[in-house]
Amino acid sequence: MGIFVTKPITNRMHHFTQNNPEGIGQDSIPALLRRVATTIEELGQIEVYDLIMHNEITDDGADWPSITVYFDYTDPDEPVEDAEDAPDVT
Repeated sequence: MGIFVTKPITNRMHHFTQNNPEGIGQDSIPALLRRVATTIEELGQIEVYDLIMHNEITDDGADWPSITVYFDYTDPDEPVEDAEDAPDVT
């Protein structure tokens, strides 16, 4: 049996990954969550599908967590961004 699609898939999912600046406080989860929340609010009307937390260990052995947010715009008038126009987050 094959898979039959009767309607083309038109949804696009966007994502961004954010971490704290490198240095003192880079491992602060509360600060990271506040940064991500601010970015989500700045994006406008979106639906968040998933949040995934990652942890990188730097060369000097320090934790450097990040969060990837998967979302889509819910406002039909919201412009669709190309990859080069993605939110500028760090």
